Amino acid sequence: MFEEYIRYMNIPVNKVLLDCYSELDLDESSFVILVKLMDIHQRSSQLPEFSHLSKGTTMSESQIAGLIQGLIQKELLEVETIREEGKYIERFNLEPLYGKLSRLMESTAPEKADPSEIRSLFEYVEGLYGRVISPNEFERINSWLEDSGYSPQTIRDAVDLAYQNQITSLQYVERILNQTGRDAPADKVDRMPVRSWLEGEDVFDQ
Repeated sequence: MFEEYIRYMNIPVNKVLLDCYSELDLDESSFVILVKLMDIHQRSSQLPEFSHLSKGTTMSESQIAGLIQGLIQKELLEVETIREEGKYIERFNLEPLYGKLSRLMESTAPEKADPSEIRSLFEYVEGLYGRVISPNEFERINSWLEDSGYSPQTIRDAVDLAYQNQITSLQYVERILNQTGRDAPADKVDRMPVRSWLEGEDVFDQ
């Protein structure tokens, strides 16, 4: 029973922060504290005790105090002291963090491909396949451009690679795109690339 409970005890982690925290000049320790603060902030804006933040980590309370100060200096976190019911309470605000993440996301958004390049890509695929592409195929290629951020040249290279294997299925082309990433492959190969995750080597070379 507890195993199933633990399996689904997940907290949401901001995807932009997870992918780009180094671009905010954060190390892993600061990242962990921010994740903890974001989780706490869903329930309360009162700054927790350093002892609470250090629980479950390898960091001391003094280290966490230094990290909090660093987050404030980097303008990712705002802390204010207010008087409430005769007591002084520290409250924190994460809006500066979200603002920087938003600007970071805008600056790293892929540039739109030139309309002429897109038109040339569709004409190239139709010429290679010897037929007009279907509406479903049109939507699929368009999603690679708009949603996945692949360039027209990268898609053309993947289409070429599939065609070399005598395959005109866009599902196969999508597998190639997922394997090679968003950069156009430097060298054409005659088969799907297969890599060893730990060693970074082609398993067919073993």
